[in-house]
Amino acid sequence: MDSIKIAIADDHTLFRAGLKRLLAREKDLVVTGEGESAGEVEPAVARGKADVLLLDLRMPGGEAVQTLLELGERHPETRTVILTAFDDEDAVLETAKAGARGYVLKGVSPTTLFQAIRTVHQGGIWIDPGLSQAAEFTAIAARQAQAQPARREPDGIDTLSRRELEVLKLVAEGLSNQEVANRTYISEHTVKNHLNKIYEKLGVESRIKAALAFIRRRQG
Repeated sequence: MDSIKIAIADDHTLFRAGLKRLLAREKDLVVTGEGESAGEVEPAVARGKADVLLLDLRMPGGEAVQTLLELGERHPETRTVILTAFDDEDAVLETAKAGARGYVLKGVSPTTLFQAIRTVHQGGIWIDPGLSQAAEFTAIAARQAQAQPARREPDGIDTLSRRELEVLKLVAEGLSNQEVANRTYISEHTVKNHLNKIYEKLGVESRIKAALAFIRRRQG
């Protein structure tokens, strides 16, 4: 049986250490990398060529959605399971839209976590059936998994004004509308107006897709 290579991204050292000991009990699960901040996630995945990433929802230095978008661009072969203590409805669905294949709460048993890892590695979707968003997460994640890679067509970035580009850059970094407003010294209402214009110019309907377009341009 081929081993499943796993990267762990969590800012709590003791949690990572305990998780590595649990995973080491399973002959087919091998930890090949770990990180404690958002900036360490991609190197941890790349270094060990991880098949599955266990990603905490809230990491120092960045949000999970931003990390998922970047990994989707650079390591599409790695499948991500969100492993967190938080079950906020918006966060659950946003991670699915950004490419997560699983969503596991930290209170589950080791057996359940192992099952989630193996299911996602085999191409399936896994989420605690007790979560109210389980069905919607599964549907969104399945659509994302089946979607064909987007063709590299003109993305509309060059049509953005200087202020719109500034707003989009901050959104791509994972900032909320209020945080963008605070950073740029404009009102949250103005931020929303800029985002609506950005969506129209880029031909997208969500901040995640707008952020992805920005990331693709930056990395291209």
